[in-house]
Amino acid sequence: FTPTVNKESAAESKESEGTKPSIQDALVVIRQDIRILCLGGVQSLFEAAMYIFVLQWPPTMNKVVQSAFGESAITPYGTAFSCFMACCMFGSTMFGLLSKSMRLELAMVILLASSTLALILATFSVGSNEESDKRSFWQLIAAYFVFEACVGIYFPSIGTLRSKYLPDSHRSVIMALFGVPLN
Repeated sequence: FTPTVNKESAAESKESEGTKPSIQDALVVIRQDIRILCLGGVQSLFEAAMYIFVLQWPPTMNKVVQSAFGESAITPYGTAFSCFMACCMFGSTMFGLLSKSMRLELAMVILLASSTLALILATFSVGSNEESDKRSFWQLIAAYFVFEACVGIYFPSIGTLRSKYLPDSHRSVIMALFGVPLN
């Protein structure tokens, strides 16, 4: 077996460098289509919320577990994480059903509203002043599960929308630009 190696000649390399889109070219493409700008905004904001969730779920869950079950209660992080991954997989499965029954853009609006409401519910359940309230625990778990299901729907949805709206010639540069506010 001899592996195939892609090698360009010096002339081909220089020729292909001239056709690569620049950041300025990508900005022109973004300005020409408001749907691309909206897609980038959704990507940056949703993924930022997702990263904040990743950093905040352990301490918030620990606070609610100890509030509901006592200071000596141990938070089952592994069990919670595996349940989050199951909810994410459930969301990915739901994407297939949603994409057959409604327009993807409408499904994304519902997804964004649902994930926003889930995180608002989580915020209020953690901010509850009632000590040892097991209802706050279950509200937080439900909110986190809904959010993770939304994450599962989000990734195939955003990928499909990218392939629909972003031109292939500028996709990598545009994606990099959308990653700047996220970072």
